Amino acid sequence: MVNTPEFMKTIAMTSRIRLARNLSGFPFPSKMTKQHALEILYLVERALRKIDPGEYRHFSIDKLSHSEASSLQEKYIISEALSKRLNGGGVFVSKDEAVSIMVNEEDHLREQYILKGFDLYRAYERLSAIDDGLSTVLDFAFDERLGYLTACPSNLGTGMRASVMLFLPGLTWTGELKEEIRSWKAQGMTVRGAFGEGSIAEGYQYQVSNERTLGLSEKEILELVTEFTMVLCDREIVARERLLEEAETETRDRVLRAYGTLCNCALLDLPEFLNKIAEVRVGIALGFLKVTNEKKFEEFLDDMRPATFCLNHMLEGENERFYDEVRAETVGRMLPNLVYAVRRGE
Repeated sequence: MVNTPEFMKTIAMTSRIRLARNLSGFPFPSKMTKQHALEILYLVERALRKIDPGEYRHFSIDKLSHSEASSLQEKYIISEALSKRLNGGGVFVSKDEAVSIMVNEEDHLREQYILKGFDLYRAYERLSAIDDGLSTVLDFAFDERLGYLTACPSNLGTGMRASVMLFLPGLTWTGELKEEIRSWKAQGMTVRGAFGEGSIAEGYQYQVSNERTLGLSEKEILELVTEFTMVLCDREIVARERLLEEAETETRDRVLRAYGTLCNCALLDLPEFLNKIAEVRVGIALGFLKVTNEKKFEEFLDDMRPATFCLNHMLEGENERFYDEVRAETVGRMLPNLVYAVRRGE
């Protein structure tokens, strides 16, 4: 039998709360002028300075390079939609990068807080406090019957999305995930790829969240998403147990081959890296591999994201083959110091 608390840590990766807000007296971003956008940026910046001076750094989208914008997107600080808004798009980011407030995306404000692990209630408490502070300075568009007014009707009401990033190789391999998704969709839940709507599941990572915000309270949304997350975690634990019972040697071989390739190759393109590092994470979750330092391993994974990797290694403008050489050398040098194989009986 697996250690359930330890398995939980390898399933629920991050928790996120996102709030959609708009300012009274301004058109929605799809209809407003650049002057409107700049005025909203000014109002939000002034409000943040008032409620928490010095905490937030401002990035103007039109002043970022493509790699810089992509790197912020990889860190879930901005969305793809905001990265394309060059007229008045911006984001305010807290010092720890856990809180980001996108301005002039689909709505005037998209506030979000992301934390490691599974704790939606803690994430909600922090972001709710920030939202309360902003509401004392800014005049949010609100209707007594409909709640917070948003550009898309699906965000009316609380304007809140609660989501958890889950690592689900067991359910993916068994094919059971599709059935779980179908059964919960009728209850207002949705499952997307790692980068939200329209994205594919990368490395067995899935983002689960509420689909409806109208007619539900914040508490009800938190309870719904928590319940769905716990069900998927339970199912994933069972799938992994079955994997260990029925195909332990084959799974170990698959994991160790991926680890060996990453540590010893001379060329490593991005799709192969993503595929094999996902297998390494499976090996860590199942106990076939051991991490020497979890914090440094997570930092390594963050630094290997393509745009961030490009920025850190000053590779912008280089050809793809050179990227693959540098990626292979970097992974081969760093991974063996962060992860090692656990042999049978150890």
